[in-house]
Amino acid sequence: MARVLAGFGVLIILALLSALGGEAAAQALGPENRAYAVDTADGRYTAQFRSNGRYEDSRGAQGSWSFDGRSLCMLVRKRFEEEYEVCAPWVDLRIGQGMLTRDWTPDRSLARVTRIE
Repeated sequence: MARVLAGFGVLIILALLSALGGEAAAQALGPENRAYAVDTADGRYTAQFRSNGRYEDSRGAQGSWSFDGRSLCMLVRKRFEEEYEVCAPWVDLRIGQGMLTRDWTPDRSLARVTRIE
């Protein structure tokens, strides 16, 4: 009986470590292959972070992104406007979860960012 309980305990520990490893792996990827709805005073757009470091959004802007495990940096080029770069502390949002931030806009105006994919 003790051997069965010990084996069960090992299984529980392995399951917990596996779950934590999955979260750590998601954290390591940052925004890769995710999409976010961004609501600003200028309107709403969808930002997409491609796996090759390419950034695209529904305003027609393009650029690149980088992630170092703690911060997300985006270099964004909108049509007929100067490119800008913003860096933000990384917050790993679940689908449907949002946050208010000033770190996603070039003028530091308030934006609501919601993960949609």
